Amino acid sequence: MLEKVQMKSGWQHVLLAAALVAATAGADTVYLKNGVEFDGVVTPVPDNPGIFKVTAGERSLVYRAEEIDRVEKNEKTGKLSKEEILASWEEQNRILTEETGLTAEQRSLVMGLMFELKTDNVSKRMAVREKLIGLQKEFDAYSFLANQLPGVSILIAPNLLEALAYMDSSRALELLQGGAENNYFGTRVMAIELLGRLGHTGSKDLIVRGLADHKQEVQISAIYVLAGMGAREVTPALISLLPNPDERVSNASREALQALWANTLPDPKPGTVDEWTAFWTAQEKSGTPVQLADLKALSNPEEEIVSSIDTNHGAGSGAETTVASEG
Repeated sequence: MLEKVQMKSGWQHVLLAAALVAATAGADTVYLKNGVEFDGVVTPVPDNPGIFKVTAGERSLVYRAEEIDRVEKNEKTGKLSKEEILASWEEQNRILTEETGLTAEQRSLVMGLMFELKTDNVSKRMAVREKLIGLQKEFDAYSFLANQLPGVSILIAPNLLEALAYMDSSRALELLQGGAENNYFGTRVMAIELLGRLGHTGSKDLIVRGLADHKQEVQISAIYVLAGMGAREVTPALISLLPNPDERVSNASREALQALWANTLPDPKPGTVDEWTAFWTAQEKSGTPVQLADLKALSNPEEEIVSSIDTNHGAGSGAETTVASEG
């Protein structure tokens, strides 16, 4: 028996309620107006006209009559037998094994290590990373973890990105370049640092954009990586960062300038913006000079993902994430 009532007026509401009451004798398939459907047993809530409880297995949910599109009578209670549960698990395991190339045991092992990457302890992080590198020599754990990366917590993502880079640096390059534009600054920082560690000069233009980031940690990471790459063309941008109100950014810029021009600096060394500008003007240029004002930031500040760890100075773990809203 199929019962369907479209809600267009008050008397149709009454008809739907009557239909739902009539459908409470056995099991049903409930179709909600939002497109969700599930099996269960529909029963009216005493003393609450138009309110119905749907029991699916061991769970019970309450809905208003106007939320329900239709109810189909059948014997589906929503409760699975042990045999059905086991069959469902075996089928899911078969599909995952085909898709990932890993057995259930291998997937469980790799996932366990991935969750251990939720740590601020450097020694522990490195130990987990080494275990994953070891597993990569036995089977392709990289592909499985790379597929997990987009959906993991921001408390894991930067460390997972690092592990992937060490497991297979050539395959990880695309992930690192994407990570440099991630909406979480911790991932941007890690991606830039890893591109620097790998010496990937082909990503220099991407790293340069980190100088214009709204997060000082990303700016500092980009400053030091570019200095390590010997990117003298960013000198004008670094000079513009010298008066930055954040002393960490200002000091990092000064250190980078001194490192880039270590063999050319006069005595005494330039110190002020004017002195560095005069020094730069006198130098023979190589490459296109980078101006800070011309750079496109790596991410949109309004889309920055933040956590309670970032806003509460590291108090606790398991932080909730939100999207920052400025203005």
